[in-house]
Amino acid sequence: MGHGDLKVHTTGVPPLPRRIVGLALGLALWALFVQAFPRAARASGPPDIQAGDPLPRILEKAQIYCRKLGASSLHFTCREKIDERQYSPPQRIFSNLRTPDQAKLIRVTLEYDYQLVRKGESIEEKRILLKENNKPRNEPDAVLKTKLYKHKNLVFGPGALLSEYWQARHAYTYLGEEKVDGEKTFVIEASPAGEPDRDLVYGKAWIRQKDFAIVKIEWDQRCLGNYSMILGTAKALGHEAEPRISVVGTYGLEKNGIRFPDRLTIREEYASTRGIFRVSETKVLYTDYKFFIVETEVTY
Repeated sequence: MGHGDLKVHTTGVPPLPRRIVGLALGLALWALFVQAFPRAARASGPPDIQAGDPLPRILEKAQIYCRKLGASSLHFTCREKIDERQYSPPQRIFSNLRTPDQAKLIRVTLEYDYQLVRKGESIEEKRILLKENNKPRNEPDAVLKTKLYKHKNLVFGPGALLSEYWQARHAYTYLGEEKVDGEKTFVIEASPAGEPDRDLVYGKAWIRQKDFAIVKIEWDQRCLGNYSMILGTAKALGHEAEPRISVVGTYGLEKNGIRFPDRLTIREEYASTRGIFRVSETKVLYTDYKFFIVETEVTY
């Protein structure tokens, strides 16, 4: 994680640092994953909650899924398509100004052949860059060329929120019911239980009612890597600007009881007394999955 020295000069707001902000959910996720599913003794289950509250059962069922995910052997490939857009100056999506600035669009599009192999406590991600800004490429062992945000190991996202290990470090709130892709889900929120660990990931989860599958996660902006830089951008914008960063992943594909990501959306916006500004938007789509190994082994 880090940022470059390049400055993006804007009209009407101070220069904003162009940066790479790593997602804690991504760059630290494998370390979280290993901790979340230890081979030895596990943390105790969710605490008792008042009778009639659905939360204890939801957390118990989520533990079972995360245990299965933690014991899984995986080998799959898919197509990873990334559309990253940055606006300079920030795009005013709502403004009380009569003549809002015209935002210049800086766009990067990437298409990869993505592969993940997980066996035991070893995990390996590989990418072949197929296209860059609509131009054909054929680059094996390619790095992720996004300019703003980095992501990694998204398939393991649920474990950092809902595994037995991490449940002991979160406080949970039941928020109600919503539909996701036409299916009823429970919505819960995970917050730090006390002072958060450095690697703690938290946010909201949508859990399908019929089988307790975790189908959607919205990560809290405060657990982004280098969140202090986002606060710096808000300060540079002025006018009491506050960050509104949305990081949402959906898990729309299932194989042998394991959910796989189909979309990641990141929107970086700021609300101020002058309006709402959009600084960037990144969309990642996962399609054309091919599965070679999806094996699970659960020990109770």
